[in-house]
Amino acid sequence: MFKSLIRPLSVQPVVASRNSIGPVALSCRLFSQSFINYKTNTSTYTKENVHDLKTFLTLIGRNCVEHLDLFEGDLNKFIETPSKKMKDMGIDTRTRRYLLRWKHKFVNNLEPLREHKRGVKKNGGERKAKTVKAKRKALQRLEDKEKFTQEEMDAEHRGERLF
Repeated sequence: MFKSLIRPLSVQPVVASRNSIGPVALSCRLFSQSFINYKTNTSTYTKENVHDLKTFLTLIGRNCVEHLDLFEGDLNKFIETPSKKMKDMGIDTRTRRYLLRWKHKFVNNLEPLREHKRGVKKNGGERKAKTVKAKRKALQRLEDKEKFTQEEMDAEHRGERLF
């Protein structure tokens, strides 16, 4: 039991032998040195490969293709458009910030194009979590109470309960 605490299980002795008399070398291969397939973005959609706005907006996702008509399908017009003008065009804040972030990454060739999923709030967000949980519990208690009263009424109508 204590031996596993002293020497981690991830250390594996490796013996390399030749056709000679005995083993040639002894070494330990750590777990961090083993071959693991890391998930890497193998996407080749970069500044050199993307030449039109439709492809760009499709690759970054989040349904940004719906704004294709605002820029008349021109990638250069999109790149030259500042945030203020995008706001005047009617693009909402969250999407506009996402587009501007990807425009910066695309122009400076910082990252291959891919979709960043929108975050999902749990329990209505951090600030409202207590109230959302309290309301959920109150609704559950109310439903349980109504279910109990309905069951009692049904039992009374069947003659199982006499009050």
